[in-house]
Amino acid sequence: LFVTPTGQSLLIDTGWPDNNGRDADRIVAAAKRAGLTRIDYVLLTHYHDDHSGGVPQLADRIPIGTFVDHGPNRDTKEGGPTEKIWENYQKVLATGKYKRIIAKPGDVIPIAGMKVTVISSDGKAIDHSLPGGGAVNEYCKITETKPMDRSENAHSLGVMVNFGKLKILDLGDLTWDKEMDFMCPVNRLGKVDILVVSHHGFSPSSSHALVDGVHARVS
Repeated sequence: LFVTPTGQSLLIDTGWPDNNGRDADRIVAAAKRAGLTRIDYVLLTHYHDDHSGGVPQLADRIPIGTFVDHGPNRDTKEGGPTEKIWENYQKVLATGKYKRIIAKPGDVIPIAGMKVTVISSDGKAIDHSLPGGGAVNEYCKITETKPMDRSENAHSLGVMVNFGKLKILDLGDLTWDKEMDFMCPVNRLGKVDILVVSHHGFSPSSSHALVDGVHARVS
């Protein structure tokens, strides 16, 4: 949860569903401690239950201005857990209470007091270098690969957050093969201060090209 000096707010992901609203309650408590009575933007990296399952519960507990997502669900197994999360999210949107932004690589989320640039969305990657990026990435020489992931993970909505002088990279559960699209042969992102480690540190993500390339001070 980010709160800008102007009082605007951005939440990335909502956590799990159920558990008596545990994750939604944690978010609302954090928002109140930050002096918020609403959350202006809720960005959903992808529709897996641990990232977007808490949408209905959060919407019941605190006003939300705008949802930001990558577009349609790509895990379309009928009756599967992701399809249910997607359907629940659609019901929230159908109330007409919320604005929605379907973000594309290169877009900037219109939040005052910070710059939030979309790096990846719906399987596509940013096609130009950000300030500080553009150098040849020496870590692309490490040729290890991982199997292609066709799930929602590979479609994650990833962002670079510039908050004052601080650069924070959060790519959701974006996968190894998709990292290559903006890290090789040229590192389009440059170095960052904080890397929110992708995919819970799981091995199908966090390539050498990304982790060593962005050279985060803190992960």
